Amino acid sequence: MLQLFIVSTVLSLLANANIIGVSDERQALYQPIIGENGEKYWHCLNDTSIRLSYDQINDDVCDCPDGSDEPGTNACPNPPFKFYCRNEGHFPNYIDQFKLNDGVCDYDLCCDGSDEYKLGGCENKCKEIHRQLEEYKHNKLSFLKKASVKKERTIKIAHEKRLKLIENLRKLEQKVPELRSKCNSLKLQSENLDDADESVFDHLQDYFGGLADKVKLHKRDILHQESKLQALETILNFLSTHYNPNFNDAAVKEVIQKFQEYISNKEEEALEDIHETNQIIHQLVEKAKTMSHSGVEKVSHFTPSIPNMIRYYYQLFTSKFLPKPVVEYKSDLSSNELDHEVEKLEQELEKLQTRIQIIKDNLSADFGPDDILRAYDQLTLSKDLGGYNYRINLIQGISQDDIFIGKFKEYKDGKIYYHKGARCWNGPKRSATVEFICGEGPDLVSVSEPEKCHYFFTIQGESWCNSKTEKDLLDDFKINYDLL
Repeated sequence: MLQLFIVSTVLSLLANANIIGVSDERQALYQPIIGENGEKYWHCLNDTSIRLSYDQINDDVCDCPDGSDEPGTNACPNPPFKFYCRNEGHFPNYIDQFKLNDGVCDYDLCCDGSDEYKLGGCENKCKEIHRQLEEYKHNKLSFLKKASVKKERTIKIAHEKRLKLIENLRKLEQKVPELRSKCNSLKLQSENLDDADESVFDHLQDYFGGLADKVKLHKRDILHQESKLQALETILNFLSTHYNPNFNDAAVKEVIQKFQEYISNKEEEALEDIHETNQIIHQLVEKAKTMSHSGVEKVSHFTPSIPNMIRYYYQLFTSKFLPKPVVEYKSDLSSNELDHEVEKLEQELEKLQTRIQIIKDNLSADFGPDDILRAYDQLTLSKDLGGYNYRINLIQGISQDDIFIGKFKEYKDGKIYYHKGARCWNGPKRSATVEFICGEGPDLVSVSEPEKCHYFFTIQGESWCNSKTEKDLLDDFKINYDLL
C-alpha cells in the first residue's frame, strides 16, 4: 500500500508541474525528482552533478552554469532557451529573457502578457490580435488572388510583345539577302560601265582642292571662336566664385546657375560653316549637272557625294590591281546613276542591319522574370514627390523635371539600374536604382538620394506580387495597436 501511495503521489506531481517560460514539449525536463524523504529536487540540464532544490527553479538566482534553472526570469546572462509565451487563442511564441518584466507589453511576441507576469499590467490581447491576423490574411489573400490574375495578364502582354519582335526580326532578316544581292549586282554593272567611260570625278579635282582649302580656313575660324569662348568662360567662372550671395541679385544668381549647368554638361562640339561649305558643294553640283560619265555635255542629272568619291577610287584601284569576274550586264542607267542607286541601296541595307541589331539587343536583354518589364515599354510613370516631378519609363530612362537622371543599364537581383544621366554640378553623372514591392499599381511610392547624384526609387505593382505561405503571412502581419 505504501509503494502504491508513493507512485500515485509522483504521478500527481508530474501531472500538475508547469514551469513558467517552458514550452509544453520541454515541461518533462523540469519534472521534480522525489527523494527518499519525499523532498523534491532537480538537476541542471547540462550538468546532472549539480543538484538543486526544486524551488530553486525560477527563483531569480542563476545556480546552473548553463542557465537552465531560470527559464522564466532574466537572472542568467546566457540562458539556453527563450521564454515561452503560451498565447492561448493565438499562436505560441518565444521572447528573449532580457525583455521579461521590464514594464513593456511585447504584444507582438506575447499577446497574453505573460512576459510581464511579475509586474502585471499587460492584459491578454490574444483574441483581438488573432482577429486582426485573420482579417489581414483574408484581405491579403484576396488581393494576391486578384494580383495574380493581373500579373498573368501582364506576362501574357510581355510574351506577345516578344513574339512580335521575333517575327519582325525574321521578316527583316529575310530582306537582307535580296537587298545585298541587288546592291552587288548594281556594283558589278557600274564597274563594267566604268571600264568603258571616264568618271566625272576626274573633271572635279580642282573643286575638291578648293573645298579642302575652305575646310582649312574654316578650322582656323573655329579655333579663333574657341579662344573667345574660353575668355568668356573665364570671366563667368570668376563671377561664379567671387560674387557676394548676400546681395540677393536674382539676375546674377540666375546667370551663375545657368553657367554652372552649362559647365557641368558641356561637351565639345565641332561647328560647321554651313554657308561656305554649301557654296562649294553647289558649285560641284552645277558642274556635275552639265557632264555625263563620258565627259560630254548634259545627258542626265546626278548629285555627287563623298561616298561616291570613295567608291570611285576604290573601283579605280580594284580595276587595275584586282581581277574581276567576267560578267556581262546590260543597263539603261549611266555609271553615275548606278552609283547613286548603289549608294541608296547601301544606306537602306545599313539602316536595315541597324534595326536588326537593335531588335537582337532588345531580345537578349534581361527584362526580369518572365520578361515582365517588356510589358511596360510604352508606360511612363509620372508623379510629384518632394517638389519635383519624376517621369519613369522602366526600360528607357528616368527624368526629374527637365533633368535626365539616367538610362536603362541592367536588371539585376530584382532591381533596375540606370546610368549616364546629366552631370551634377561639381559631381558625378546622375544614376538611379529602382526596387519593386507588391501593391496596387504600378505606382511610384518613394524616392530618396542616399548618395550624391544617385537616386533610389521604390515602385509598387501587382507584377511584383508572389504567393504567400502561412508563415509568410504571419511574418508580414503587423499589429494595429490603435485597435487594442
